[in-house]
Amino acid sequence: MRPFSYWAGQYLLASSTMFLLLALVDWLRGDSLADTWPATLGWSCAAAAIFVASRYRQAQRGADCALCEDGKPANKPRR
Repeated sequence: MRPFSYWAGQYLLASSTMFLLLALVDWLRGDSLADTWPATLGWSCAAAAIFVASRYRQAQRGADCALCEDGKPANKPRR
């Protein structure tokens, strides 16, 4: 199992990326960042928490993934 620092980094990466994406969508709709940043931050943090929690659960259960730890394709036969 990966260390806590890995999962914290995944959460920060996911939440910041989603924040930027949602802020861009708000900006393209004509809303100002000053008006929408609290809601955008809340939604991006909630979505990132769900995303990382589901990945953590899959890793904890030992679910097969498409790639190995080192990034090279796994040589496992498909079921």
